Amino acid sequence: MEQFFVGLDQILQVQNILLMVVGLIIGIVIGAIPGLNVPLAVALALPFTFKLAPLAGLSMLIGIYKGGTYGGSIAAILLNVPGTPAAAATAIDGNALALQGKAGKALKLSIYASIFGELASDIVLIVAAAQVAKIALSFGPPEFFTLGLFALTIIGLVSGTGLTRGLIAGALGILLSMVGIDPIEGEVRMAFGVYELTGGLKFIALIIGAFAISEALVQVEKSVLKKAVFNVLEISKNPEDNRVSREDFKKVLPAMLRGTPLGIFIGAIPGIGSSIAAFLSYGIARRFSREPEKFGSGSIEGVAAAESANNAVTGSTLIPLLTLGIPGDVITAIMLGALTVHGLIPGPTLFSQQGDFITALFIGMLIVTCLHFVVAMIGLPLFIRAVRVPRGVLFPLVIVVCVTGTLVATASIFDVFVMLGFGFLGYLMVKFGFPIASMLIGFILGPLVEVSLRQSMVLSDNSLDIFFTRPVPAIFLVLTAIVIISVGWQRYKEMKQNEN
Repeated sequence: MEQFFVGLDQILQVQNILLMVVGLIIGIVIGAIPGLNVPLAVALALPFTFKLAPLAGLSMLIGIYKGGTYGGSIAAILLNVPGTPAAAATAIDGNALALQGKAGKALKLSIYASIFGELASDIVLIVAAAQVAKIALSFGPPEFFTLGLFALTIIGLVSGTGLTRGLIAGALGILLSMVGIDPIEGEVRMAFGVYELTGGLKFIALIIGAFAISEALVQVEKSVLKKAVFNVLEISKNPEDNRVSREDFKKVLPAMLRGTPLGIFIGAIPGIGSSIAAFLSYGIARRFSREPEKFGSGSIEGVAAAESANNAVTGSTLIPLLTLGIPGDVITAIMLGALTVHGLIPGPTLFSQQGDFITALFIGMLIVTCLHFVVAMIGLPLFIRAVRVPRGVLFPLVIVVCVTGTLVATASIFDVFVMLGFGFLGYLMVKFGFPIASMLIGFILGPLVEVSLRQSMVLSDNSLDIFFTRPVPAIFLVLTAIVIISVGWQRYKEMKQNEN
């Protein structure tokens, strides 16, 4: 208790609180702008923390991290343009709700689910940091491969009724992820003599093009066919459509209770990231939902599942960083630099030698989460007003922002053309019923699955026994089989019902 009060006194300084709020505002704004991602914001803010006390600097960085992770859902819901990669899962149902006039409900639900996931993640970080990190760091190539394989089966779950189209889109994503340098042998592949492709296709170009540009093209087509100007996205005047009722919360609570621990666990595994957590949670929520047919057309469970898992990653990514000095993702890698500049070396000794600092940091995480709720709710009316902008003004502006954001994020004109190319590809996918989300999942998981499989084969001398003799891979394979059988059985029953 003495250490707790010392840490509380250290963190409850006016400067620290103000920097938390500033960090949250910066993070939410940056997260909501496609192309300006959270790692970029944290990296730009890092030099400013060098002149601050360690707690003050980390308070601002954590605020940017949490605010930015949530901020991506704003553009995803209002414009179907994910501000962050993980928000692509939120966009599936969030934008559908906005098109129904329920933008207020979707935005408020994303706040509640985000805070729910963050708070639980912070508590796990405080209570079980070392234990969770120990489990996560025991993962080797076989565990990563089977985890990735299990995640790929979610393609079938987020593809709606078009299972075949979803699998084709997922396979396309995996193929696109292989462009560039072979991660094992170091040879260039599928670059077709284009030097800019040797580094691979940029994820930021894919996600902005496939989601934002394609949406703009779809809206342009609708306008031309109707021979009318773009309409304003209407917001329902019914109060029930702009608030989260007690019944709504009861409905989404199971999805959040499943998504939050999933996000916490994935966040504790270095290198996985919030995108996989969000899509996995979304797919699992659809599988266990009593109304799976609503997913993709405005399910509040889908929004809650994606956002709770997405933000549950933010606390647990600090577990391997603080306990073993291993960053959980790009953002915590930047935070590692902030710690070392101040002479704080993450690892077991940090807890024994800097107990007051760790206690203050943990309390600060909880305070940032509480402030996050306040800042997000205060700014909510501004977010809702954003949908009042006429579509004819908004989507040309979106295209300009997309081009600018891609150019700033990649510093490459070539990647701008790649982004536009993915925009046209996304438009064609929408036209012919191929889910863009499935392609995104394949692109994210492709490198993880490929590298882990090849490393596993090297370790086992090309024997598949390594996946069945180790407990964790065996469990993931069983779960994968269950999902495949479950999806297949559901499709079979649907076919039988249609025949009747």
